Amino acid sequence: MRCWHKLCFLAAFALSFSLAGQSQATRIVDWGADVSSVDPRIGNGIKRLLGNVRMSHKNFTLTCDSAYFDETINQFKGFSRVHIIKADTLNIYAKTLDYSGQTELAQLEGNVFMDNGKQTLKAPRLDYNMKEEIAYYFGGGQVLDSANTVESFWGYYYTKLDQFVFKESVTFTNPDNTLITDSLRYNSKTEAMSFEGPSQIFSDSSYISCNRGVLDSKNRISTFSKNVFMQAKQQNLRTDSLIYNQAGKFTNAYRNIEMRDTVENMIIRGQHLFYDEPNNLFRVTEDVLYIMTGEKDSLFLHADTLESSREEVSKSRRIKAFPHVQFFRADIQGRCDSLDYLVIDSVIRLYKEPLIWVENNQLTSDSLGIFLAKKGINRMEMRNNALMVTREDSTLYNQIKGKLIKGFFKAEKLDRVDVTGNCESLYYPKDGIQIIGQNKALCSNIRIYFVDKRIDRIANIKDPDSKLTPIKDLGVKDMYLEGFKWLEDKRPITREDIRTWK
Repeated sequence: MRCWHKLCFLAAFALSFSLAGQSQATRIVDWGADVSSVDPRIGNGIKRLLGNVRMSHKNFTLTCDSAYFDETINQFKGFSRVHIIKADTLNIYAKTLDYSGQTELAQLEGNVFMDNGKQTLKAPRLDYNMKEEIAYYFGGGQVLDSANTVESFWGYYYTKLDQFVFKESVTFTNPDNTLITDSLRYNSKTEAMSFEGPSQIFSDSSYISCNRGVLDSKNRISTFSKNVFMQAKQQNLRTDSLIYNQAGKFTNAYRNIEMRDTVENMIIRGQHLFYDEPNNLFRVTEDVLYIMTGEKDSLFLHADTLESSREEVSKSRRIKAFPHVQFFRADIQGRCDSLDYLVIDSVIRLYKEPLIWVENNQLTSDSLGIFLAKKGINRMEMRNNALMVTREDSTLYNQIKGKLIKGFFKAEKLDRVDVTGNCESLYYPKDGIQIIGQNKALCSNIRIYFVDKRIDRIANIKDPDSKLTPIKDLGVKDMYLEGFKWLEDKRPITREDIRTWK
């Protein structure tokens, strides 16, 4: 029992010693002024200090014009030209100060100005926890350095970490950009900045909105995510995330990408975009979809990779797609290995096994060009090994072959086809609805006329050598020209079909 009392006594003694030590450590003991007095009207034991007031506590010193000092509760109130110097690295100025030696909390009001040598903080009111070295303002504040200004309704400054936290109505400005956001963190050592919430970034040449971002000033890399929208001149971009390398001036965007050009009437979608700013070139990969919008209908194109660059000579955009290119529009469908489109020329060129379907006509050649007009296709040109095939029934095919085939359109329908150079044709003329035989012709030039999407008549213009043969007299080899292939199974029937390479 005596041991128990002894143990309790020792514990109580140790606790009282600890509290006494804590009180001594936090008590303000170093102070001075030109005049010191005690005025009972102010309060019992409260000293009134006037002229060159100075006070030191732990690792900071303070000066002001006048003060009240209550030693009983360890409270110091300073007035007029308050100046705090902390560890020779931090200066704080204000009109008034209320400081508790017990909590080590300084509450400053009136044109508060904090300077750490790199940044300055301005606020009408500032609370500074001397122990934790955390400054806090509420009701509006501003932080400035040599290049940047940040304003917010309230914020924190963690002096040990050189970390700023800004909340509510945050505006960040520098000579290049203005950022408006809900929440912003900035580390002055690493010069890294992150923000959250609905955010907008304005510059002279672009606009960005998103819900999250990181700006790394030292490495000059910016990352934006969550509902990213970017607008620059006549182009705008939507994506899940975007990374901009300011040093190399290139951009990477990832997932759910949609880019629109309002002048050149195009939309590009994909899952990865790379943009090379110095060369004005962008590349889109992964589930690529290119949409050329028109007055009545749009052309939809799919490929593994799509590149776009701006030609300096023509001042126009050039589109390249490769490989596994397929496209669809209501009046024309096609596929090839690679495609080239110069917007100003309005010409789409297909290379490496190009294959085109126009209505019920199939066209193939070594290279193929589609010439566009405002209201649709103007004409098509097929060069070298050009072959046009039209299915007449389940077994018979009209076929026309030559070095060059030109197809002309009227009211967005194939109206006439001209064939030149080593022309060959197999044609099945009709008497009413009855096929009367096969007309095979060799000549220098052929012209084909179309009515209601079908061949109406064929004119052998120069040096014709033709022969009409009854169907019953034709063998299998007589039914096809050299190079004939019917590839209807590869034709995209809908715009969704272009995503599948057959």
